[in-house]
Amino acid sequence: MKITYPPFGDAGIAIKSLLEDLGHKVIPPPPTTNRTLSIGVQYAPEFACLPLKITLGNYIEAIERGADTILMLGGIGPCRFGYYAEVQKRILKNMGYKIDWITLDLSTGWINLFKNIKKIIGKNSIPHIINSLKVAWEKVLALDEIERISRKARPLEKKKGRVDDIIKETHSALEKAKSIVEVKDVVTQYKRKIGEIPKEKLDNLVKIGIVGEFYVVLDHFTNFELARRLGEMEVWAENAFYIEDIVRIYIPLMKSKVLEERTKIAIPYIKRSVGGEGQRTIAHTIEFKKENFDGVIHLLPFTCMPEIVAEGVLERVSRDYDIPTLTLSIDEQTGIAGINTRIEAFIDMLRSRKKWRLAS
Repeated sequence: MKITYPPFGDAGIAIKSLLEDLGHKVIPPPPTTNRTLSIGVQYAPEFACLPLKITLGNYIEAIERGADTILMLGGIGPCRFGYYAEVQKRILKNMGYKIDWITLDLSTGWINLFKNIKKIIGKNSIPHIINSLKVAWEKVLALDEIERISRKARPLEKKKGRVDDIIKETHSALEKAKSIVEVKDVVTQYKRKIGEIPKEKLDNLVKIGIVGEFYVVLDHFTNFELARRLGEMEVWAENAFYIEDIVRIYIPLMKSKVLEERTKIAIPYIKRSVGGEGQRTIAHTIEFKKENFDGVIHLLPFTCMPEIVAEGVLERVSRDYDIPTLTLSIDEQTGIAGINTRIEAFIDMLRSRKKWRLAS
């Protein structure tokens, strides 16, 4: 079995680590490029979500490298994410690919879920499985910490690009780490290197929160490396959630009561779940206001129903809480020039607004 998986942003590092520790031959999808997107657009339904198209392209490129098995999540509900695996399975079959699927989907019952988990864990001993899970989870936490620190460091670095160079070095070291001790050492070294970067003091640093559909928020290619772009514009861009949060939201055994309680903040605006991150988008926007952020950027794939519902409510939230919001709906037709123009105008408005408030 030569297994591949959807990258889900930087989470691919932890997924690869877990699968290799469990003895699998792993064929990770190559970095997502315009070719990846073009392949997905060519074979996916026209009105499918952008993440479906991109991950389909990821699979095909991995298959070209020799992958014969795909690991994916599944499910049911208002969000179409749960149906990706079934749709993509049929597309690949129609293309003539003979691929085995391991779909972790609780909606088919616990028995089927455990059967698929068994395919992943194989004949490994329980202590080995537990250790592999712990190391992979530690890498998830490390990836999140690295990303959070980089968001704060980018706007302040005197020589732009040094933070990104350190991140590349750190991710490479993290892939090679084989134990929790080694993972923590990688993070320690990362913090040391970031601390040594010459920084400048910025008065009235603009802070922007990023909310929306999880794949677009976390995947750097899909969101046009938004966090890096904002950092280069001397803006601190903070995500509403990171990889750890998504794992806790979508994996039943890791549900977080804290995350569920936070979602209740949105109830005055959206009384029940509309699927995906729709309700959480509203809750996170309100939280960013309470944390004194200057504005919020809302990211969604074109045709994403949960986020379209949230978009319709955001105008009211923005007015009630006096926090500016910018919605960016992204599909294969979206161009970087248009994105940059809208972001630059938004930042200019936030800076003027902040300057006026501080002066008054």
